[in-house]
Amino acid sequence: MLLKLRGGLNNFLVTILLGLLIAAFAIWGIGPGMLSGSNQYVAKVGDTEVSTNRFFNLVQQRAQALQMQFGGEFSTPQLVQMMQLDQQVLNQTLVDAAVKEHISSLGLRATGEQLAAQLRNIEAFKMPGGGFSPELMQQALVSNNITQSELYADLRSAVTRGQLIESFVVEDMISRDFANALYTWQAERRGAALINLPADSLTDIPAPTEEEIASFYETGKAGYMTPERRTYDYILLTPEYFASQVEVPEGEIERLYEARADEYAASELRTVYQVSFDSEQEALDFVAVVNAGGDFTETAVATSDFAANEIDLGDNTRSDIEAEFGTEAAELVFGLAENTPSAPVEDIAGWSVYMVPNITLVDGRSFDDVKDELEQEYRSEEAIDIMFDYQNQIDEAMEATGSLTEIAQNVGLQLASVVDIDAQGLSVDGTPAVTQQNEYIIQSAVFREELGAEPTITDINPTDATAGFYLFEIRDIKSPTEQPLEEIRDRVIADLTAVRKRERAGEIADTAVERLRAGDDPEVIAEELGGTSFEAKNVARTGDSSSNLASNIRSLIFDLDVGSVDSAAAADNNGYVVVKVLSKEAGNPETADEAVNTLLDQLNADFQEELFVQYQAYLTELYPAEVNSLLIQQLFSPENFQQ
Repeated sequence: MLLKLRGGLNNFLVTILLGLLIAAFAIWGIGPGMLSGSNQYVAKVGDTEVSTNRFFNLVQQRAQALQMQFGGEFSTPQLVQMMQLDQQVLNQTLVDAAVKEHISSLGLRATGEQLAAQLRNIEAFKMPGGGFSPELMQQALVSNNITQSELYADLRSAVTRGQLIESFVVEDMISRDFANALYTWQAERRGAALINLPADSLTDIPAPTEEEIASFYETGKAGYMTPERRTYDYILLTPEYFASQVEVPEGEIERLYEARADEYAASELRTVYQVSFDSEQEALDFVAVVNAGGDFTETAVATSDFAANEIDLGDNTRSDIEAEFGTEAAELVFGLAENTPSAPVEDIAGWSVYMVPNITLVDGRSFDDVKDELEQEYRSEEAIDIMFDYQNQIDEAMEATGSLTEIAQNVGLQLASVVDIDAQGLSVDGTPAVTQQNEYIIQSAVFREELGAEPTITDINPTDATAGFYLFEIRDIKSPTEQPLEEIRDRVIADLTAVRKRERAGEIADTAVERLRAGDDPEVIAEELGGTSFEAKNVARTGDSSSNLASNIRSLIFDLDVGSVDSAAAADNNGYVVVKVLSKEAGNPETADEAVNTLLDQLNADFQEELFVQYQAYLTELYPAEVNSLLIQQLFSPENFQQ
């Protein structure tokens, strides 16, 4: 936050090393209880072992990250199974072990000086001024349950990996001539005449016969199956459900207001600038420049390691500054006149200088102003407590019975029911049966469960237990079935007619292609054949969000030679588009130095990445692994995961 950590890790080599170092900083010591104290390993490459606990935690960490991305819809065991996370992590750790073996065989070692340099480059261990902080390092080690010796071992490994990688990574592997040629191709622009021939506007399609309807239905019968439908009961409890039941004791809101009097009192809001230096003299020199008329931010950027956006701490109350910097700093900041730099003060960041460019007076809020807000907060907090009381009662009821109906009766709740719903949340008549977000979360979970599964209490939001919870019981699953032709006759006729229209549009497109090739005017052809004509100018090989050309039509324009004509199906499957290429202009690298430089950098980065991938593949063959597959299978049973 205020003591912001900064750095510049942006080249390919450092990215590789950072990835390896991140793996080394995975959450340690949170392994399954069954493996506590175990010295087993899941795999071994030469003399390098893949620790069981560490391997388990790496898989669990990746699964938890995916849970956040998917909104908590899948449990950790489900993600491991669906995405084979155990195999993904195993493959990477085997590569990691093979690299270690190769490093050992080459006799590469990290010196103490190199180790110290690595320590100084870890952003989490830096103060805002850029200096190394032993205190921050110890805090990070303790919070991640990592010993200092383990950290040093990982850093030595990172150094030797860097030595190995640097031995075969060469800058500018791709020549500029190649980048120029590629840019010439990529930046090519074309012009084309297009005729759009929609199918849905055609009216001269004869009505299908009974035999044609029956044959079309038989051929595509699988597409007319009913969807799977499910019927289920559920209990959904959220704080909002209980808020209206909360009784507010007399005088409680007044008491809450008095307890938070400081929060509602009139106050100052100050915009605060802050910059830090390694020495007091540097800070004094900075203050002198600002007092002489220098701009605080510009001078700070020029004389410190701070960026402009790191200097402006935004609007702060006194308590904000006190929480971040302490009481003395708060008194200093709130005693400053506007646009006057403070004297340097020594703190954890070094020697800091503050300035207040703007002061805003914030009016106080009376009891009448906030009483409704306070009452709502009180009701919400009490409602959460009531909800958790019900959750405890449901837990007890579940021990006595597995029936959701009996559970609801035991705790005095009514069941909600959903009947014959499909995976899209639609009822048999096509109307939405699920309309609320929480209902959709339950419906999605229902379609991932099997018939007969016992109800399980599940948080609506896996990251916030106070948001509410649900449990459900599936009563019936109806498998897809064939729909008789007589019941869906109109739909079949409509589908068959649409197919015939597209076929007819294709025939018209063939006619348009021949006429364009013969030299007829595109506008005349379009008018006579029932289409629309337009010209696409300056078409790029790769489209962007502002382009209205479908990707298949764009590809066709660049596949054809100038003067050539062809057609392709419209992107929405409604007819065809006929294309005649009118012009092309190659990209000119001589007028696009910046674009070519960017392309060249990307090509070199991609080449180096591919080289590293090939190197990894070579090492995994050079150092075959021994894998304990049975142990891995046992590790990822559901009971070994922290839910």
